[in-house]
Amino acid sequence: MEREEELGRAHGADAQEGGTIVTYARTCLDTFRERPLGAVDSLILSWLSYFRLPAPLLAEAPDFAGSRGAPLATLLRAEHFDEMMGTSWDPEGSRDLLFAVCASPRFRDIRVALCRATSNEEREEQFAAATFLLPDGAVYVAFRGTDSTIVGWKEDFNMAFQCPVPAQVSAAAYLKRVAETYPGALYVGGHSKGGNLAVYASIMLPHAQQDRIVRAFSHDGPGFNENFLRGRGFARMRDRVDKTLPRSSVFGMIFEDQEDYSIVDSTSFALLQHNPFSWVVDGTEFRFVERISAGARYVDSTLASWMRSVTPEERGRFIDTVFEVIGAADSERFAEIRGRWQTTVPKMLAAAGDIDPETRQLIMRTVGALVKCATVGQVADAAARVAASASDAAARMADRLPTTRPRL
Repeated sequence: MEREEELGRAHGADAQEGGTIVTYARTCLDTFRERPLGAVDSLILSWLSYFRLPAPLLAEAPDFAGSRGAPLATLLRAEHFDEMMGTSWDPEGSRDLLFAVCASPRFRDIRVALCRATSNEEREEQFAAATFLLPDGAVYVAFRGTDSTIVGWKEDFNMAFQCPVPAQVSAAAYLKRVAETYPGALYVGGHSKGGNLAVYASIMLPHAQQDRIVRAFSHDGPGFNENFLRGRGFARMRDRVDKTLPRSSVFGMIFEDQEDYSIVDSTSFALLQHNPFSWVVDGTEFRFVERISAGARYVDSTLASWMRSVTPEERGRFIDTVFEVIGAADSERFAEIRGRWQTTVPKMLAAAGDIDPETRQLIMRTVGALVKCATVGQVADAAARVAASASDAAARMADRLPTTRPRL
């Protein structure tokens, strides 16, 4: 009992506040034949798609990459846990969730198939997906969200002026292959960018296959630009899109204009609510609240105002400039920028030296927010303080840089 309460506090909820996705996996033991897949199940399977399968495990169980799939319990290899989960938003929560689903009669007979992962800096693409073969014959396709790689976040930002981005194209091709491989009901979903990919891929699927989709779940995933939402493709899928956002959502409110969504209570705050282990579960459902927080509404209105005030080309130039500055840090992941901020911040500031002061401030604050957000997976208090120190130092140093010429 003490261990259960400790885990509840670690994952952001205690018995009075409600459960978490880990609690759900431990206590909801009915099968998919007895109760069909719902939004909480979707978030759990979406999260499992974040696991990185190391080469030794794939050599031991090659069916992970094939259409037959490998049993979910094959992931229970402690020697691989650090590589599988070490860069996720919540490694400890991920381990607890894996043990819970592998013990549960609801999840333990699932097979994991067609695992794919790619990251290409030249194409600015970060894409990964997995297919979960449910015991009732249905199939759940999970698209991985943004990881801590810089190329992954760059692709997210490219959505502000480009559609489709490479990961969306890959997601559409992947879902089409799954639909051609397996008969029966299809569920599609993802967390963060994975939610956007799930909706996009569902809309792009040929109608005969699309009609087999029961639901397309987007868990705090960014939306789409106005032109895409007005198209016939979105209209055809609209009633089957199930979008959930935490009450202080930032990610899921990006481009949020016409999609319907439900708001989930969270025991965390601000950007940390993006971590699904803070989402509150009551019984078999999320605990819903009526309104997005005032802070999230402010961010949403600010982003919407900025989007309306600039052309797609101007958005692209600004985003390219942001990531040129980030690239000066010579790092592959934001965690590396955070961990070596005493050397990476001066490099980025030097790269921003020729930018006008107002734009430079905006860029450095954007970089600081990205560093904090993209590394929240290791969000121990000490790590959070380091990230905050790096962001504050960047802002202070940016103020002192001399003004030269504007680049935007």
